[in-house]
Amino acid sequence: MKYFAIIGVWFVALVGDGIILPALTGLPSGFGIIVLLSIMAVVFGVHRWVIGLGMILAGMTELIIGTYFGTIIGAWLVMAWGWYFLNQFLNIKSINKNNFLMAFVPVTLLGLGLFVFGEGVLWIIIRFVYESGLSTITLINILCSPAIFSIVAIELAVTLFIFRFIYLSRNA
Repeated sequence: MKYFAIIGVWFVALVGDGIILPALTGLPSGFGIIVLLSIMAVVFGVHRWVIGLGMILAGMTELIIGTYFGTIIGAWLVMAWGWYFLNQFLNIKSINKNNFLMAFVPVTLLGLGLFVFGEGVLWIIIRFVYESGLSTITLINILCSPAIFSIVAIELAVTLFIFRFIYLSRNA
C-alpha cells in the first residue's frame, strides 16, 4: 500500500508539475520530481526501499520528460547520500517523530534545503557530463527566483502534508 500511494503522488506530481502548473503560471516544469524525492528522503529516511523506489521513479521521469539519461537518478543518489550523512551528524530523526504541526515548518525548510542541494547536483551532472557550455547563470536564476522558490515551497508543503496524512493516520 505504501508503494502505491507514493507512485500515485509521483504521477500527480508529474502531471501537475509538467502540464498544469506551467499552463497556469508560465514557469518551467521539471521541479516536481526533485521535490518528491526530497520529501521522500525527509519523511521516510534513507532506507533501501526508499533509494530503490526513488531510482525507479527518477528513471521513469527521465524517460517520460526526456531528460539526459542518469541526471535525475544521479542527483537522487547524491541527495540520499547527503541526507544520510546529515542524519549522522544532526538529530533530524527526532523532528519527524514530533507532533506534525510543530514539525511542519522545520521539515519543509529541510526539504527546501535538500531541493536546493538536488538542483545543484543536477546542474553539476548536466554541466560536466552532457553540456559543457551550460552557464552558472542558469542555476542562479533557478535558485534565486522567488516565483520558482515559492512554487517549490508550496509543492513541498502539499506533498509533505499528503505523506504525513497518509502515514500518520495509519500509525495513529
